[in-house]
Amino acid sequence: KDAGEMVRSFVGGLELIVSLLKSSDREVLASVCAAIANIAKDEENLAVITDHGVVPMLAKLATTTDDRLRQYLAESIARCCTWGNNRVAFGQAGAVPPLVNYLKSKNPDVHRATARALHQLSRDPDNCISMHNSGVVKYLLEMVGSTDEVLQEA
Repeated sequence: KDAGEMVRSFVGGLELIVSLLKSSDREVLASVCAAIANIAKDEENLAVITDHGVVPMLAKLATTTDDRLRQYLAESIARCCTWGNNRVAFGQAGAVPPLVNYLKSKNPDVHRATARALHQLSRDPDNCISMHNSGVVKYLLEMVGSTDEVLQEA
């Protein structure tokens, strides 16, 4: 609770973090997504970054092929879905099909984060349709049979 208040105390800090999503540097983007995933744990911070347009900016990054960015992007999407209409907005912004493609990655951290994001996104029926149309069932069946317990839980 106190950490969330401390983050908000930096006037303009949350807006600056969100604006860094405009960077073209993948390392910066991955780091910013990791920071957003942590910042979004606090509901008030999540409300503020949502107001600053975090959803369309994260959605725009969804087509990345960089696994490090994919991991932190999926994690930040999962966290941001817990506020208001964000999960619907991610779907409308076209973020769901590219996320399903993350499951083709060989990186287990990308799989875990993506499973969490897809779980949150699946709470909107339209996103479920989009996931199904993107071929998610095959990947989910593989994940359920995985020996990775963390992945199975996600």
